[in-house]
Amino acid sequence: MRYLIGLDLGSGSIRAGAFDLAGRPVKIAARPSVSVAPDPSKPGHLVWRHEDVWSKTCAVLNEVIDALPAGAEIGGVSTACLGMDGLPFDSDGEPLYDFIAWTDTRCVPYYEAWLKDFTEERQFLTTGTPPRGFSTLFRLQWMKEHHPDILDKTHKWVLMGDFINNKLCGALATDYSMAACTLMFSPETRTWDKDVVDAAGVDAGLMCDPFPAGTVLGQVTNAASAKTGLPVGTPIILGGHDYLCGVLPVGGHKPGTVVNIGGTWDVIQATLPDFRLPKAAVGTGWTVEHHVAPDMFSAFGAAIGGAVTTWFRSAFAPDMSDETYFELVTQAANQRSQSLVFLPHLAGSTGPVVDSTAAGAFLGLRPTHTQKDLLAAIIEGLNFQTREILTSAKCLGLEPERLILVGGSARNPSLVQSKADALGLPVDVPDVAETTAQGAAMLAGLGAGDFADMDQAFSAMESNTTRTEPDRAGMKIYDDRLDVFQTAFASLAAVNQKLAQ
Repeated sequence: MRYLIGLDLGSGSIRAGAFDLAGRPVKIAARPSVSVAPDPSKPGHLVWRHEDVWSKTCAVLNEVIDALPAGAEIGGVSTACLGMDGLPFDSDGEPLYDFIAWTDTRCVPYYEAWLKDFTEERQFLTTGTPPRGFSTLFRLQWMKEHHPDILDKTHKWVLMGDFINNKLCGALATDYSMAACTLMFSPETRTWDKDVVDAAGVDAGLMCDPFPAGTVLGQVTNAASAKTGLPVGTPIILGGHDYLCGVLPVGGHKPGTVVNIGGTWDVIQATLPDFRLPKAAVGTGWTVEHHVAPDMFSAFGAAIGGAVTTWFRSAFAPDMSDETYFELVTQAANQRSQSLVFLPHLAGSTGPVVDSTAAGAFLGLRPTHTQKDLLAAIIEGLNFQTREILTSAKCLGLEPERLILVGGSARNPSLVQSKADALGLPVDVPDVAETTAQGAAMLAGLGAGDFADMDQAFSAMESNTTRTEPDRAGMKIYDDRLDVFQTAFASLAAVNQKLAQ
């Protein structure tokens, strides 16, 4: 009758899950995440309303708690969160602005100036994180220039998951993995990096103190209990970066484990026993940061993934039912040999060649090509993109012998087979429905004392796994067509640069 609750604050939804100590979900509740542009004259200035984030968190928590059996005991609550989005708090704990969303474009000039002055190589070799236009550092620089009055009143800059923890128990803290998202944190020393903050002209004192994920922050207050339904005194335990929480239920705390998280972004994550920043990794898009697993580090490479198929469905199959679309995906994934090539860089190329001007493209298009042909080319292009990122992991000393796949793409066996063929590796799909919320719940159990360590948490919640071996004929098709994909990407570079201008 003891349960753990994991929150998942993501770009698509705010979710809560209640799990028993064997990892079985009792209830999953969700509300959509919605970013808005408050000023119609500035459509690129996007925010998450802090009232909306809190109200939806309260709603999903109430729904989950209402579903628990009478007499249920809640061992703890932990929050997984998207990376860089934060807001300024005054000394009374009141927000002074909304969360600037990661899709916001206002900070790009600061990012571009930083690349020239501090350089990408220096940034990576200092913090393990390449600069990105949405990094927290550039939000602070923008606020300093455009709203110095707000920054003067700011006591702490609070990331979204830390905002929720503060609302629940009053504490202000962040974990090492979330701190790494800011561009100002050294995972090796576990401190805010003076070299970076001094060069940027920002105040490291504005950042919350960093602690390991799994740290007990406090207990649910009377005010939070009234809003969320959580019992007063429920332990609030520090979570961390959402993708890292998401790998815990599938063994992603173990060194050498490589997980492919197939969601809006296609993420390749590898767990490292030590902090390593080889010069060969500079400019490849790889990030090395602190893990939520105790004393572990994480390397990840990412590119836009599921957002591409979401675009395809919206543009080419908007009225298709879920069942019919699933069948179309299955047929397209099984269609190996074709004359179309698709470049999936709808958000630029983020690795292993980093090029913000890269764009998506169909090549070889003929009047005979069908809806299914287009989707087949998209699936192939996304698989090639994953292969390129995984191959580049050699710069970090990583050459995996298998891949663990989680996320939406793992639900279709034909997609899984196409990925195994493209990568030439066995692909394991664990039977875990809600990886991120469950991973947060595992951290809650670690902090609450239900598990002695992450190995015990994983053993208690371990799931069944289905393995898909690569097919020789399918591997040969991907091997033969890789050169066409790479040539197309290189050939369009100059065209895309001109179009970007």
